Amino acid sequence: MEARKLIGDVPWIAEDGSVDLAKFPIDRVLQQALDTSPRAFRSGLHLLGAMYSHGREEAGVFLLGLLLACDDNWERRGLIVEALQGMNTQACANLLFGELKRVRSSNTTRRYLAAVIKVLVSMPAELTEEGFAALADDKSLSQKMRAKFKAAVAPDRRFDDDWS
Repeated sequence: MEARKLIGDVPWIAEDGSVDLAKFPIDRVLQQALDTSPRAFRSGLHLLGAMYSHGREEAGVFLLGLLLACDDNWERRGLIVEALQGMNTQACANLLFGELKRVRSSNTTRRYLAAVIKVLVSMPAELTEEGFAALADDKSLSQKMRAKFKAAVAPDRRFDDDWS
């Protein structure tokens, strides 16, 4: 039986019964991404990331704004950063490089900073090469961190889980 006959004319349900994230209502998803419940928060972030990958630019803008507005709860910030995976824009790269400059590495921030680096390394080199090169030359950073940033601009760059 055709999905539309079962549930009526719902614009975000495709003919085959699948959900079309390009047409899915975003209001409730935005509320989930602001929820204090970890489960709802994660769900909202995942949906926003998926919506962005299906052409919903506003979902990406919301994720960037959410990162800017989030307090220093490193776990929540890390989840937001992970949701930015695949958002290969200069605005996203600039925001993440800003995080690498703003947040000092410590035992409590290492996992967060590793998530930021992982997303940046996954981006096309033309978006990140200049930012990584600047960090590699930043004398205020440790020799170890500068070496990692230098490796990130190498032609065979890859993310290593030991970036923290």
